[in-house]
Amino acid sequence: MTRFIFNTIIFTSALLLLGCGGSSSNEVGGIDGSGAPVATSTTGTIDGFGSVIVNGVRYNSDKAQIFINGEMAMEDNLQVGYQVSLTGSIAKDGTATADKIEFTPNLVGVITTKNNNTLVVMGNTVKVNNDTLFDSAISPRSIDGLAPGTRILVSGALAADGNITATRIELANNSTQQLLGFVRELNTMNMTFLVNQQRVSYAGANITLGNQNLRNGLLISVRGMLDSDQLFQATQVNRIATEFSNNIKSASIEGYITRFGSAADFEVAGILVTTNMQTRYDNGSAKNLAVGIKVEVDGKVDGNGKLLADEIEFEHKINNKIAGKITSITIQNNGGPGIGVVIGTIEVDGSSIRTTATTRYDDKGNNRIKRFNLSSLQIGDSVEVTGYSSEAGFVATKIEREDKKDDELNERELEGIVTSINSDSFTLFGRKITTDADTQYRDANGNPISASTFFTIAFGKRVEVRGLAYGNEFLAIHIQIDEDDNGKNQFKL
Repeated sequence: MTRFIFNTIIFTSALLLLGCGGSSSNEVGGIDGSGAPVATSTTGTIDGFGSVIVNGVRYNSDKAQIFINGEMAMEDNLQVGYQVSLTGSIAKDGTATADKIEFTPNLVGVITTKNNNTLVVMGNTVKVNNDTLFDSAISPRSIDGLAPGTRILVSGALAADGNITATRIELANNSTQQLLGFVRELNTMNMTFLVNQQRVSYAGANITLGNQNLRNGLLISVRGMLDSDQLFQATQVNRIATEFSNNIKSASIEGYITRFGSAADFEVAGILVTTNMQTRYDNGSAKNLAVGIKVEVDGKVDGNGKLLADEIEFEHKINNKIAGKITSITIQNNGGPGIGVVIGTIEVDGSSIRTTATTRYDDKGNNRIKRFNLSSLQIGDSVEVTGYSSEAGFVATKIEREDKKDDELNERELEGIVTSINSDSFTLFGRKITTDADTQYRDANGNPISASTFFTIAFGKRVEVRGLAYGNEFLAIHIQIDEDDNGKNQFKL
């Protein structure tokens, strides 16, 4: 459980969002020709520690100032899955140093509604997916460990519609409530506005906006309390800066596209982005840019204060999950933008999984390791791995180490896209899944279906499988087709 204290400073942009590929911002080391370290700004998810890893780049944090809600803090107060804003420098050889790291929660409040993979907190919809991390104080460590009436802290990705895709959820014991989002429906007569879906009164608030006026579209953090009429009575309103400081020359931004005019004029989490003929695209193209699409943008800050994209990576759809025991580990040290980040491959019950510089690590074992990464894993460890399928195979976006009881060691869970079908078996990310007469099948609505129906319709569908592992063999006990089965991308290629 984490205790958060509040201050009245302006927060820099700490909003943001879901892990894409490793930053290429080190390519601008010595951009002025001097070879000197270049001032950089990074907004994204903490992937791990050993210093601090954000957007696939390891930043030396030994001398960094760390702020949580504007209060000085320690690195130990930061957690994997937090969306942070970091300023520092990247040298020509790719080594990076953090000067300041800031964290501001998206939400602190009480759950009012819980449905499947969504929560509602103060009118804000929080989406939970396989990459969401849950604090160890939540039991079980999933959405099943939460209920209406529970006070939580949420860090995650804020979309233009106000929905939040959570990257981390914790229990919160601070009575002060908090919102982060864009101002809408500003009414200066009544002194109210909307933040996401919550109406806020700022009549009694201390307002700190720097050189800005309160206006629609302004990104802010609001603290206060809900009254009996469910109106949020703000005590503090702070602006979240969406512009770069004058000294910043390169940047890496991870988030949703919140405004789109054209491929040369759009915003990611409120930050201005532009492109040119040299911009590279990964897992998509310029035609796929649109409001609501998740991207990571790496590039240089131009003379107009816009981020000129060297590379735009579209987030992969997280379709794969496997829970099992590690049977093999291969480790290598990554160079380039992820210099100092440990990458490699693991096998889980014989399924090969590749890690990247942006793979997120969390140790849920009894002897939790803060600086937990691929080199911390051992053969025989029980892990849950989520990720996506690529031409290179299963790519991990999150690895969690778990403690398993002896009677649970053979139980397994798999999720993925069905890529081939035989008479009594099918394949997920190259893994053969067998069935027998006792296997149960359900459709996307949870209704029982026959084996013949399943094998007729399952190809190309995303399925959730629970079963038993014996060596490299997997026998399915229960199979359900997932309603979210629209392929590997956020869009139609």
